[in-house]
Amino acid sequence: MTDTDALSTPVTLDTTVDQRMVGVRAAGRRLQRQGGRPWRGFFATLALWMVVGALIGFFGAQMEALPGGQWFPLAVIVVVVMVLVQRTQRRLARRVAAHQPDRFQIALADDALVIAHDEAVSRVQWRSIDALERIGDLLLIHLRSFEVLIVPLAGLAPGADAWLARLESLSGRPVTVGALPPVPDVAEPTQPWRDLASNLAAGVGLLLVRARATARLKVSAAQLVWLLLVDLLLIAFGNWLLVGTDSEFNRFGMASAVFWVPLLLLAAWASARAADDDGKTLPGAVALVAVGIVGTVIQYAAILGFQRLDESFAMASAYLYWGFIGWLIIASIVALARAQQLLPEQRMGAVLAVLGLLIAPQWLFKDDSSLWLPRYDETAAAAQRDAAQDRYAAVTQETILYTQPALLDDALAAIAPGRPGVPELFVLSVGGHGNQDVFLREVRAVDALFRERFDADGRSLVLVNNPATVHTLPMASVTALARSLKVFGQRMNADEDVLVVFLTSHGSEEHRFDLSLWPFRFDELTPEVLRRELDAAGIRYRALIVSACYSGGFVPALAGPDTLVMTASRADRNSHGCSHSADWTFFGRALFNEALRDTFSFATAFEQARAAVAEREAAEGYEASEPQIALGEAVAPMLTAIERRLQVADMAQRRVAASVPR
Repeated sequence: MTDTDALSTPVTLDTTVDQRMVGVRAAGRRLQRQGGRPWRGFFATLALWMVVGALIGFFGAQMEALPGGQWFPLAVIVVVVMVLVQRTQRRLARRVAAHQPDRFQIALADDALVIAHDEAVSRVQWRSIDALERIGDLLLIHLRSFEVLIVPLAGLAPGADAWLARLESLSGRPVTVGALPPVPDVAEPTQPWRDLASNLAAGVGLLLVRARATARLKVSAAQLVWLLLVDLLLIAFGNWLLVGTDSEFNRFGMASAVFWVPLLLLAAWASARAADDDGKTLPGAVALVAVGIVGTVIQYAAILGFQRLDESFAMASAYLYWGFIGWLIIASIVALARAQQLLPEQRMGAVLAVLGLLIAPQWLFKDDSSLWLPRYDETAAAAQRDAAQDRYAAVTQETILYTQPALLDDALAAIAPGRPGVPELFVLSVGGHGNQDVFLREVRAVDALFRERFDADGRSLVLVNNPATVHTLPMASVTALARSLKVFGQRMNADEDVLVVFLTSHGSEEHRFDLSLWPFRFDELTPEVLRRELDAAGIRYRALIVSACYSGGFVPALAGPDTLVMTASRADRNSHGCSHSADWTFFGRALFNEALRDTFSFATAFEQARAAVAEREAAEGYEASEPQIALGEAVAPMLTAIERRLQVADMAQRRVAASVPR
């Protein structure tokens, strides 16, 4: 028998459903490539993710209370959609593959490829073969009818190479080989340090998405343990550098430090299960840890480096940092797929494993306890306690019960009445939260600004909660606010004067303005309470400025034709800058200390302040607060009249100053 006769002898082959699924999917990909309108699939995918994005945006605000905030619905929707799509595709492929024969005979004739199964024989003309593709140990014979024949090369052994050469010769089609990543080596237990170095070098290559880096992996359970220990030590060292050298170990931070370990093992196992091969779990886990170690080093180096940059580089550094996180996610997916030798149709399992099991839970886990804490100094702690007690000592003195009513009475008695025919501003500045001095500094500065620049001297009042001022300034309570508004209503000319009420403090998601001064418990100040007291005082024209978190919630209740309302944030956003050592909040500085020193127009100043706040928040990496404004049509001309009067007075003052010889 000649070699040609031997190759022409029918060979019996057995195929599994999974092998036939490879052929079904390959035929589907080929059909999509040659269908002539690939843009349909693109736009269908785009439309799907637009729907997903709309659902996230619609339900996100109502899911803020869930673990992870808006990351929770995002992770759930993405994972659920991807799982459903993958399961649907897998079921369809299995259904098609199940109808194909699991045993058949194949023979190479001079004029055709002969296939026999179930007592039926078909002859496939060589011109009907469109392509030959090899994937792993499978040969895919693509026909022009977009059918595909699966040939397990193991069934052709030992003459598979000669059989393939004969097939190429008869069909006139070369066999294209889908190159699989290099197979990771199984490490010898006698070279642990050399293998560890090889794995670390492989991690660098995997992060750079180099295909041959997989060949450097040394896979063993011992190496996985060593890599996990190295990563944990790097995390501990990086955390120590961030906290400072004068720190002590915090054992309670271990939960946060090792939270990712079971997730990593679960991700590697889930990806291996997608390939129906549990033996691929260990290579996947080693690859993930190797690339993660390099990512850990770069992350801590970046954070330490960014801390030393000027604030002007804050936005750029944030983009660079999160850009690297995105790259690390992609590199992890690729590393997992290559280390586990996943076929193209199996790689969705790696994507789901990394996104759903390794990445998304990181945002859901709220315990970010540090492995290191600043060293506890008992002397310094005692000094802080003594300072806190001294700070509030004046608030608990008995004399405050008598001095506070007198302070409020004296301050209200000093408010001058409005001048008929002269549109004027009356100003009430309220600092609510007594535990941070920024609010005291802010109301004092705003009061001084209006007295000096807006001709409000003698027509302004400060109510503030602060331990340092309980014997010199009236406290800010709802009762004091109501009494003050009543007196303002009596002194103002209702048809031409405007009352400016500036409120600065902390705010809540329920839109309650914080009036707190330990040990007192004042009534709650809400938008409805403020409007009620303004109406009761008979004050018609109002300019209300609320600087607090979630202060946008004050707009609906206070807005109206006779009212200007400005707030430091949206109803569902934080404002920023409430530091104990700060002189101004972000919004307060931008509006009062900058914009209103250049213009007398509240509307113009607000637009300038909104732009300045947005720029600063972006530069410092804060979520945009988005200040709000509502300008009533009736109060607008009253503010314009005051603006013009102040402009004339300012110009006259400038001319006088310019005429004085130096």
